[in-house]
Amino acid sequence: MPFNSIAPEHSEGFIRLSLAAPFLQYLIDRGISPQPALDQVGLKAELLSDPSVFVHSELVYGLVNAFSEVSGDRYLGLKVGETFDLEGWPPFAQALRSTSSLFEFFARFVGLVPRESNSVRHSLVIEADKATYRIDRQQEPAVPPIQVTGFGAAIYVRLLQTVVGNSWDASHVRWESRYINGLPIGYKGIEVGLGTDPGMQISFPVEWLYLHHASEGSAKPISTPQQDEEVTVVAALRSVLRDKLDETELGPEVVAGLLGIQTDRFLKALQQHGTTLPREIKRLRVDLAKEHLKQNQMTIAQIGLMLGYSDKSHFTRFFRGQTGMTPTKFRLGG
Repeated sequence: MPFNSIAPEHSEGFIRLSLAAPFLQYLIDRGISPQPALDQVGLKAELLSDPSVFVHSELVYGLVNAFSEVSGDRYLGLKVGETFDLEGWPPFAQALRSTSSLFEFFARFVGLVPRESNSVRHSLVIEADKATYRIDRQQEPAVPPIQVTGFGAAIYVRLLQTVVGNSWDASHVRWESRYINGLPIGYKGIEVGLGTDPGMQISFPVEWLYLHHASEGSAKPISTPQQDEEVTVVAALRSVLRDKLDETELGPEVVAGLLGIQTDRFLKALQQHGTTLPREIKRLRVDLAKEHLKQNQMTIAQIGLMLGYSDKSHFTRFFRGQTGMTPTKFRLGG
């Protein structure tokens, strides 16, 4: 079997296979069959939706490179990174919530993001005139991570731009990697340079580290590492359940399995965060209902069905009970 369901901290060079899921979905959304690429590396599509599955990093490199080939798009990784749900990514969301300056953000982020993979190491290097966020690969890859590097460029440019906000100036940013053929020179106005090692890095003015990404007066309470972990679990829960709310069985064992953690740890995380699984599912249903009602692309019955309500009147009663208004009234602006 080309995959492993073991924790990343116990297996050097492994990466969560579900990190390739956005590539798969990108192709499907555009009517491109991913099957030839999956067959090439011997994987089934359903494995990419299981967060408990870890594979060797080079299998993922090969898979997403193959996705690029079947799509005929040399910049596939870049485009997938540009559409990736950054705010729904637990390491980013948690680091952003629990910090106020860019320096604090990276200090928090560098401790959270390795949970996704141990094939790379993250670090922040501070010099007199610039700061560099580095992603170092732990071994020389036999499969060139071209599309993964393109994806990384899009993600980290967006990440930095989001946190820096109005102070963003692309001309002061440099992306560097040995595998730069996955993105065009001058991407987003930044400087793109050829690196000497197999990793990648983004450099920016050191002054940006002291910028506050939170508005004045919105100081956040200091959280403990244990609290931070539980918030991350709740954020991950909301991420994995977005497309599964129409399933009949969403008990603790099933959801814990989707998250790749033990059921008792999952329940303890919810308890310490002061919430329950039914409460979080209810909140997510309300949030997604509002999101789709605002977009006005689906009928109310379709939204209800997507959220697990086969009867439109049942969904209407649920929504009104949670918001005080019917879906129709909410869609019309309240």
